Amino acid sequence: MRHIIFLGFAFMLSFAANAQQTFIISYPISFPMGAHHDYIEKTSFRGFSAEFLQTVKENLSVGLELGWHVFYQKEDEKEYKEGTISITGVQYRYTNAIPILAQVKYMFPSENKPMNFYGGLGIGTVYVNRSTDFGLYRIENEAWQFSLRPEAGLVFHLKPGTSLFAGVKYYANFNTDDLDGQSFLSANIGFVFSSSTR
Repeated sequence: MRHIIFLGFAFMLSFAANAQQTFIISYPISFPMGAHHDYIEKTSFRGFSAEFLQTVKENLSVGLELGWHVFYQKEDEKEYKEGTISITGVQYRYTNAIPILAQVKYMFPSENKPMNFYGGLGIGTVYVNRSTDFGLYRIENEAWQFSLRPEAGLVFHLKPGTSLFAGVKYYANFNTDDLDGQSFLSANIGFVFSSSTR
């Protein structure tokens, strides 16, 4: 899993070296949805998100996103089913989700106000590693799931080239043969660093 992150960062840094436009770093609070919520109900407070963007025309940017969302929950004396196997006992459930997405963002004009609304859409894949620990035993599932990720939020301009933002992203991850779609919603807060003089 670490190799995936390092490769993703290397690719995005290569992209950023050519684009030299915008870098976004944020902290996500993530909420499991759908089949993912059936497995882990608890909100995740562990993770990060990094984005690189290049402006293609006024208010419109394209780029890449890489993140890591860690979900965890302890279950006392609960039955776990995997195919024809059923196990009952104390469980430690983990889901690691790593989105690797191409994206587009649109910044709505604000007529020189210190705040802008924005919207965006990402498309790509999310690597999901889901594991359930029973004492010395572990049941593990891995999958690369196709993902669509709409988002919306606000950007607050602090000074030229630096902004604060708050937004919401929904990672709609699709079923694979190995694992149901592990979708989740994330509320992000972070910083935007741009070569723009705005």
